[in-house]
Formats: sequence, structure tokens, C-alpha cells
Amino acid sequence: CRSLLAGECDAALAGGVSLRLPQTMGYHYHEGAVFSPDGHCRAFDAAAGGFVGGNGAAVVLLRRLSDALGDGDPIRAVIRGSAVNNDGSLKAGFTAPSVDGQVQVIAQALAVAGVEPETIGYVEAHGTGTELGDPLEIAALTQAFGARAPRGGCLLGSVKTNIGHLDSAAGAASLVKAALTLERG
Repeated sequence: CRSLLAGECDAALAGGVSLRLPQTMGYHYHEGAVFSPDGHCRAFDAAAGGFVGGNGAAVVLLRRLSDALGDGDPIRAVIRGSAVNNDGSLKAGFTAPSVDGQVQVIAQALAVAGVEPETIGYVEAHGTGTELGDPLEIAALTQAFGARAPRGGCLLGSVKTNIGHLDSAAGAASLVKAALTLERG
């Protein structure tokens, strides 16, 4: 997105692949670890106990909106803003971010996009499916949205519950799911 906005390119492919081999690979469950005790990922669920790995690939083609409109390209979604950060030593643990770090990056993304929290109807979240990560993510969203949270609530999802944790393909898979969610209502 930033390279497109800076004029460094006219189109960008963004994506990833996660393929675990051999396909018969499994894991040993350990209480309190990140892997699910029963092979199911239940993000944002009272029964959340961990996640499972997944195999997949996702790639998106990004273009400036004006160029895509000018060329008559099919447009699945518009990315109005983005933000990245790393909360380093503030993290709750190696596998979980801090609430403050999440609040900062959510607020930055909203500001860059020029979007007010009350206008948001759906958030495609990371959704760890763990007892530690999910409450942190909910707390950060609640704090970042604050009193301006959407009236009547905001839908929350995580593709990880459908296809498992895709590691390097997780972000692109989440973007595809969010775009399809918006497109198909």
C-alpha cells in the first residue's frame, strides 16, 4: 500500500504461502500452550483452548483506486489505511501482544484511513483462539473504539477458525475474507 501511495509501483502483489510437510504431521498438546486440545480453533469463544495449523495460500493484487477505476478493473475492496507496529518488551508474552500496543496500532490505522469507529460494522481480527490472546485483542478493540464504538455492536471474525493458522499466509487470507465479507454482506 505504501509503495503504491509513494508512486514506487503501479501494482503490487501481496500474499503468502503456508504449507506444512509432511501432511500427516501433528502436535503434542500441552496445557497452557498455544495449540488446541481437540483440533479446533474457537477464536473469541468461551471454549477457546488454542489454535491449529493450516495449509493455504493467498495473494491479492493491489492498485491505486484511481488507476483501477480508470482501467475498469473489478474492485473487491478498498484499503483506506493501514498501520504496523511492534510492541516489543511490552508484549504479554512471546505469542501475545500488549493491549497498549494493539490500541496504538488500531488508533493509527483509523487515523490514517480517516475512519471513525462508530462507522465500522465488521473487524477481521487475528483471533488466536487462546485464553490469553483473545481477551487482549477484545480489550484493545474496546479501548481503541472507546465511547465511539458502533451502536448495536460490531461483528468480529477470524479466518483462523475456518482454516487454521496460516503463518505467513494469515494476513493475506484475512484480507481476502474481509473483502468477501464486505462484498457479499
